[in-house]
Amino acid sequence: MPKAKTDLDLWMDEALASPGNGELSLSVPLHVLFGEAVDIARFHKTYWKAEVKDGKVVRRGLEMAATKKKNGDALTAKTGEEILSLQRAAVEAGTRYLLVVDPKKASPFERGQIVLDEITATLEWLFDDGVEDENDARLAKLGQAHAGDPATADALALALDDYAALAAPHREAMDGLGGFDAAMLDEATELAAELRARPTENAGLGEKAREALVLRNKVLGLLLSRMSTVRAAARFVFRDRPDIVREVTSAYGRRRRAEAKRRAKKVDAPPPGASPPGASPPGAPSPGAPPPPVSPT
Repeated sequence: MPKAKTDLDLWMDEALASPGNGELSLSVPLHVLFGEAVDIARFHKTYWKAEVKDGKVVRRGLEMAATKKKNGDALTAKTGEEILSLQRAAVEAGTRYLLVVDPKKASPFERGQIVLDEITATLEWLFDDGVEDENDARLAKLGQAHAGDPATADALALALDDYAALAAPHREAMDGLGGFDAAMLDEATELAAELRARPTENAGLGEKAREALVLRNKVLGLLLSRMSTVRAAARFVFRDRPDIVREVTSAYGRRRRAEAKRRAKKVDAPPPGASPPGASPPGAPSPGAPPPPVSPT
């Protein structure tokens, strides 16, 4: 009895035939991407058909932006189902990659993300003392600088170096705070150097692991392409309904942008009692007001 084909089997030929060498940069973690794929598929199903009442369209549908292209960028009634299938295929391809990769040659990327999260969380707690000072300003600037970082080794290496440098003067205060181990600051620097020493994630991998990684990334590329197609169509079709468009945008991305703006606004806000920019200091005459009378001597 022939073995039933998996989702990965169904997409393998198209994925391997897709252009590129399998290098991939993600703006969100993989687990977030997979969750968003399910959300977009659900959105596609909900909003594919236009809503009609009494012969009038009261709410447009994605079907109005259906395309006739003969590639993965085409928007069809099956795009939502394809997204779900590609998501399952990407998960399977990722598992295959992890099963063949040699742990001793694995990229330090995953550990780097953990260390960065630990340093960031500890700094935020340490600096959250109710007083806006230079520490808050520096942390906010770093948050803005790295808010849109892609998930690449170079970007992670730079973030590790930046946050480790900011944390260095506070090493003693951070050590043990919330269970934080100050040795992570040294590890951050080492991981950054190791990440830069590997020009690509493929470096140092065996042939089987390299092939498995390329397949995983190419399947992810097909998935990302279809997710982008639905999002672009939604922005066009529902251009008069931002509430609907919001449903298909990345909640993860919105949170990162909102947090960066919140911190920037918090740092830029004048201290209590300070005059707003351009305002006259207390007791000074308002601009354009006549000068005060001069007492005779």
